[in-house]
Amino acid sequence: MKYLCTNCNYIYDETIWDEKEWIAPWTLFSELDYDFFCPNCFEPKEAFMEVKEEILFAQNNNFLSPLEKIHVPQVKILDNKAFVKVGKIEHPMIESHFIYSISLYDEYWDLVEEKLLNIWEKPEVIFDISQIDDFEIRAKCNLDWLWSSWIIKK
Repeated sequence: MKYLCTNCNYIYDETIWDEKEWIAPWTLFSELDYDFFCPNCFEPKEAFMEVKEEILFAQNNNFLSPLEKIHVPQVKILDNKAFVKVGKIEHPMIESHFIYSISLYDEYWDLVEEKLLNIWEKPEVIFDISQIDDFEIRAKCNLDWLWSSWIIKK
């Protein structure tokens, strides 16, 4: 998740190393000390607001753009399990560009499970979908937003 300082527009990104403040990557905003302040304008933690991410879908699954080819989650269903791989062409997992989470949402858009990835892992996960019908898979990229695939079980 990302959080915006409402005073100066500084963005705190939970997925990246903040060298200036010595905050390790994957430090959740909620885990920051109560006395955390904006490193640019010194506003308190209360001055930050969560940045809602726009969910992107492929415009046409038969003709994917280069950006869609590496970001749209690909799903195969077998024995009530969803095998998820991010991208028709595997998404890079390098320090400057990586998928940091893959999530399963039910037909009501409620989060069922989220799996966090490290940059040395392949952007592939398996979800148990035995208790849900239709579902959505979302993949979060540190550079290129939040990508989704909606699946209808048959």
